[in-house]
Amino acid sequence: MMRERTVNKHQVLQSVEEATLSRDPERIRATLARRTESEATPEEALEALTRGMERARTLFQDRRLPLPELLLTLDVFREGLGLLKPLLHGKTRPKRGASIVIGVVEGDVHDLGKNIIAAILEMSGYRVRDLGKDVKRDAFLEAVREERARILAISSMMSTPLDNMRELIAWARKLSPAMGVLVGGAALDQTLAVKLGADGYAADAGTVVGEVGRLLGRRPRAADARPG
Repeated sequence: MMRERTVNKHQVLQSVEEATLSRDPERIRATLARRTESEATPEEALEALTRGMERARTLFQDRRLPLPELLLTLDVFREGLGLLKPLLHGKTRPKRGASIVIGVVEGDVHDLGKNIIAAILEMSGYRVRDLGKDVKRDAFLEAVREERARILAISSMMSTPLDNMRELIAWARKLSPAMGVLVGGAALDQTLAVKLGADGYAADAGTVVGEVGRLLGRRPRAADARPG
């Protein structure tokens, strides 16, 4: 009888997710090496990696994971991204390395999720300019102008700065009508993103690369919003 050589894809992807939480870089290296024994694609491995990081972030927010352990998890996450980058090249990387400006809107200092998103986008081949947290409107607009950004990615974990976000989107639309605006964060959902004037919404780190690709492939708006 021939030996069964196929490794269960679901098990491998689950192992990738768990290895991300292990805070052990060697474990993530060994687990990702097993991916080639299954039918799991690099994109699916990236999704599993980000699910593990999202779980760690949730544990941290619930005060069930100390900050030092969260930072170790982030190191493992980055190790995994580095291993997947050559495999993702040419699949998720846009032509000529599209420029993305990213930051947390003025009035919010929560930037862990934004840091993860920025790392994923950079490792996927995009040119990312990270402005940090509590970023003023004019700083965003200046960066968009300097970088000739194709995408503006802004986030907020709180509802109080959403008026700032709406205003920023309107001014960004005036400055660069063809640019895609992507929003995310705990304060938002798809419906609210549309109301704010955004072109796209990323629910979590696992969906952001696909959403950016969708925005880069869309046609420019017929009319741009104006600041009120």
